[in-house]
Amino acid sequence: MRVMIDINRHKGLYIIFLAMIGATPPLATDMYLAAIPIIAREWNVGEHLVNLSLVLWFASFSSSLLFYGPLSDKFGRRPVLLGGLFMFVLSSVLCTLSANVWQLILFRILQGAGAAAPSAMVMAICRDKYEGEERRKAFAYLGTVLAVAPMVAPMIGAFLLSLGSWRYIFLTQASMVACTFAVSFLFQETIQERLSGEWYRVFFRYRNVFSNWKFMRTNLTLGISAGPLYAFIAFSPIYYIGINGFSESKFSFLFAFNAFGAMFGAFVCSRMLKYFKPNTLITFCLGGAVFAAGGLWMLSFSAWYFFTCFTFLTTFFICMNRPLSNNLIVEQVNTDIGSASSFMVFTQLMFGALCMFIVSGTHAHRLAVFNLLFASVAVFVMINWIFLRKRLS
Repeated sequence: MRVMIDINRHKGLYIIFLAMIGATPPLATDMYLAAIPIIAREWNVGEHLVNLSLVLWFASFSSSLLFYGPLSDKFGRRPVLLGGLFMFVLSSVLCTLSANVWQLILFRILQGAGAAAPSAMVMAICRDKYEGEERRKAFAYLGTVLAVAPMVAPMIGAFLLSLGSWRYIFLTQASMVACTFAVSFLFQETIQERLSGEWYRVFFRYRNVFSNWKFMRTNLTLGISAGPLYAFIAFSPIYYIGINGFSESKFSFLFAFNAFGAMFGAFVCSRMLKYFKPNTLITFCLGGAVFAAGGLWMLSFSAWYFFTCFTFLTTFFICMNRPLSNNLIVEQVNTDIGSASSFMVFTQLMFGALCMFIVSGTHAHRLAVFNLLFASVAVFVMINWIFLRKRLS
């Protein structure tokens, strides 16, 4: 009982607990990236086919979010969290046992559905537990800790590949999330008032979310700003391993370097909140993303290190902005918090899956498509934010 009290009442331990459940999705993607070319060679199929196990994972992940949010408003965050983590562990074991690419794709879809529960619950729990400035800081601290997962995950993946089989990756995922599953039994429910009525009627609560124009406009403007991050996840093994011929270990180092930009951005955000207003920082971050996208377009064609530097810079600005944007989005709702939180993450992930699909195609000029996507998203978000900020002020 004493351990439960420490986890639920100690701020530092609670942020670590939230980071543990929030790290489930990046563990399922980033640890696996370097294995995609190896799996394609082992089963003698195209890399674009194996990449479907990544793209459809995100599609499954995103669509499942829409179910978990309303269900958590009705039944509580705890049962939804535990159910999703259990599904993730089971499907990860099934991925280990896959006999062909189609089985792998199917089990990855199930894995994505399981990973959606902890991802949705992180946002909802933060909205339940924290308010105002405390919530902004919680999002920033959480972003800093969560960034460790994409830094470490590809290195773990490369190490496991060196042991001889990509199957070890999914076995490791199952083991790590099984530990998170065990710790989650200590989690105390945070929702104060649950929805009444028949369980299936909770899904009609999305009408309240969709009719909230401030939430919808803010979500659709700032939510898609993270799209380039997901594009990089899908394109990075293609660029570093496929196009440039780098080894899996070198790829993992370069991917971790980019992930460090995510952690550094979230850390800087937590410090800058002491000196600047959140909306001012959002404008600065979006402007920085436009600048980085411009540098990527002008210089990345000449050398891989320009690509690395400007994708790092883009990641830095996007992840400095994400805690601020996520907080601003959830601030627009006072009821149906689980549904709103799920729809927010759904928007980000579905757009991310679309970006991943675009850059994973068999284009003649893949880098040009990737750079154009980065620039288009950055400029579009910046223009819309200028008009939105006036409406929210």
